Amino acid sequence: MTLQASGAPVRYAITSEWERVPYYRNVHQSYDDELPRDPRQWTRENVAQWLNQVTSLHNLPEIPSSRFLMNGKALCLMSPSMFLSRVPLGGKLLYKDFQLRLCAALYSRS
Repeated sequence: MTLQASGAPVRYAITSEWERVPYYRNVHQSYDDELPRDPRQWTRENVAQWLNQVTSLHNLPEIPSSRFLMNGKALCLMSPSMFLSRVPLGGKLLYKDFQLRLCAALYSRS
């Protein structure tokens, strides 16, 4: 028996990351009213506010603000392992949340 490749692309997930960005914006709209839309414009205070919002939204343990004494531009330079080293329980979630916000700002049509 031989396998033949079809001409259709293979989809590994129900939706792609890019299709979820508008959904993400709608779900988190109530939390995002005080934060600038573009994370690159965040101040240290905005980063602390974002940490509080994400931890309360996802019921994570409180994160000491001393672990993220930086602005949004510095967060953009952080890798997933850097998030995990600062927050072992929830670092991946923080990284994903931040990247979705950054992508929403970069690729918004408004």
